[in-house]
Amino acid sequence: MIYELQRTIIDWEYVSEPSRRYTISSSNGLSWPRGLVLGGSGTINAMKYVRGNKRDYDHWEQLGNKGWSWDEVLGYFKKSEDNKVGKLVQLDQGKWHSTGGYLSVDYNDISDPMNNVLMEAAKEVGFEELDDLNADKHIGYGQSVFTIVNATRCSPAKAFLSPVRYRKNMHVIKHAFVTSIIFEQLNEARGVNFILQNQATLRAFARKEVIVSTGTVNTPKLLQLSGIGRNIDLDPFKIVQRANLNVGYNLQDHVAIPLFVKLKKSTAKPVNIYLEKIINLYNFLFKDRRQSTRNHDVSGVTILANTINVTDPYPDVHFEYILFKKGGISSILITRSFGFNEDVVESVHRAELEANVLLVRIHVLKPFSRGKVTLKSTDPYVDPLIKANYFNDYEDLKTLIRAIRIQQQMLTTDALRKNEAELHKIHLPACMFILHDSDEYWECYIRHLTLTLYHPAGTAKMGPSSDPEAVVDERLRVRNTTRLRVVDASIMPYIVSANLNAATIMIGEKGADFIKEDNGF
Repeated sequence: MIYELQRTIIDWEYVSEPSRRYTISSSNGLSWPRGLVLGGSGTINAMKYVRGNKRDYDHWEQLGNKGWSWDEVLGYFKKSEDNKVGKLVQLDQGKWHSTGGYLSVDYNDISDPMNNVLMEAAKEVGFEELDDLNADKHIGYGQSVFTIVNATRCSPAKAFLSPVRYRKNMHVIKHAFVTSIIFEQLNEARGVNFILQNQATLRAFARKEVIVSTGTVNTPKLLQLSGIGRNIDLDPFKIVQRANLNVGYNLQDHVAIPLFVKLKKSTAKPVNIYLEKIINLYNFLFKDRRQSTRNHDVSGVTILANTINVTDPYPDVHFEYILFKKGGISSILITRSFGFNEDVVESVHRAELEANVLLVRIHVLKPFSRGKVTLKSTDPYVDPLIKANYFNDYEDLKTLIRAIRIQQQMLTTDALRKNEAELHKIHLPACMFILHDSDEYWECYIRHLTLTLYHPAGTAKMGPSSDPEAVVDERLRVRNTTRLRVVDASIMPYIVSANLNAATIMIGEKGADFIKEDNGF
């Protein structure tokens, strides 16, 4: 349901600013869906459970963030986890995974033959098969695990909130829109102002401290509305500055691009997508739930690669795959959700009418470009300004071109040639006079069909006092304030080389221990 859940009442429906550098075929800017719902974006995401790697977290510690090395965060990943895959739990005497946590982690079904084709193609070009994408090897291909339980989504709300919902010391107020943080003298956070059901303006006071967990977009917005940020961002709105911190900057995202590959043009049989959905729903409700989730769009297969140095043990790109079956309408739904113009949508759909189509999404895992989130207004209901600044550093674009060349190698393998693999050429008027398949052509293509992987991070950067860009310290306390802490993906100094859900849950687990320790629990 990932794409059906976007642009609904449980999505903040953010849109990043358009730019001449990218998203030229999404002239209104890129859709940045964020979960406006219990469980946050983990309730509308793709459910992949990927942690990142040792280099990611060791780098955090090397920057001066004591306690955030890989060896120290691994225990917090395991603390959350109830891993249902026996071979992963037993790997290396249980070093990587655990059972008994709140968060259920399992394989989805990848019985679709296309999965085997992709893995065979990856093997042919020299990639190693990885038993576990969350262990100590990170270059190769393998099967992802997902936050699912009994063939349903295991969101953070279902995992962590539902089991304790009857505790007397917990109260959740739904439909409460926080507008600002209440401070007393010496920048001591005392509580929050909020609007209940768009009507009553109320206050909530904290006995111990205020914890902000509103995400990479909303956390900087709330801090800035409360006077925490740079004067250059606050002065235009006549907001009195309480703390001069680099709030909203250091924005990072896994920028991505799509390729579309036609398969089995002469042999693929058209599907009745509506009948298939009805059968899946019937099986889910009345038979074996797992039978209803078998068509999982091939996204269980993942390839991780380093485009610069094949001997480097850590990846800089990530490939994932989604299958559109011949005669369906999946391509329309997904390409429109990307924000592409109708010419691009129609081009991909025409390919879907004549063949199966494999959507290849290629992601830059370690982007160099940095963006920012700042206010548009003092009205808390006005969305902030999101400047993604993709390709401000040209190296990110070169990484994608190198990754395209890897995918092209895969198309020449026996495994994919047997399936009549053919790259679908999208007509882009701005690129038509550039030599096709040259680096210049792919640069033009990338700038027109830029995607987000929905992984914003970094806007309340964690760092030591010597770091002028740091917003929070290594215990996630907001600098130059007291009784105020941020616990979400915005604290990442550098984005991890993975989907962010697992890492954000780890931050929550670690932050919870900080709160208990600092308050004597």
